[in-house]
Amino acid sequence: MVTIRPIHADDRERFYQLVQGNKERLADYFPITVEKAASLAITTDSIRLYNMLAEKNELYVMVMEKSSGEMTGIIFLKNIDAKTCKCELAYFVDKSYEQQGYTTHAIQQALDKAFNTLNLNKVYCRVAPDNAASNRVVIKNGFELEGVLKQEFRISDGSLVDLNYYGKLRNN
Repeated sequence: MVTIRPIHADDRERFYQLVQGNKERLADYFPITVEKAASLAITTDSIRLYNMLAEKNELYVMVMEKSSGEMTGIIFLKNIDAKTCKCELAYFVDKSYEQQGYTTHAIQQALDKAFNTLNLNKVYCRVAPDNAASNRVVIKNGFELEGVLKQEFRISDGSLVDLNYYGKLRNN
């Protein structure tokens, strides 16, 4: 169906095209990703940085990829906290691949990496309450709603929005 793997230099054009093709959708909740893929040159530098941060176990940026080699989305393990053994999961999928199960499978693989490779105890994610598909996919992957973070995130128009906070423990 879909596999995840670390992003590498050869992905720069596909990553750039993925972000540019979804730029309007990503602007509010992935503004840094949009900035990091603003041009091919910036994308090249960003991928180099992502790989350097992965070597230091600080950030993992992974490509969601079909067996045909098509890049369907990106998945992040970020805000890794070694002291409390947790990290944040974030992801986006190209609009043409929504609701086809790719994100569900990619999250399962990312959870395996977080729990079994990075030896973390908890993975959390923050999801906009009005993003029904994303709320469904995390619940489908065993995340539990732990609460609503009020005015937690500033979107592109400057307003502060609430986020649903989901968590998943290694043992659940």
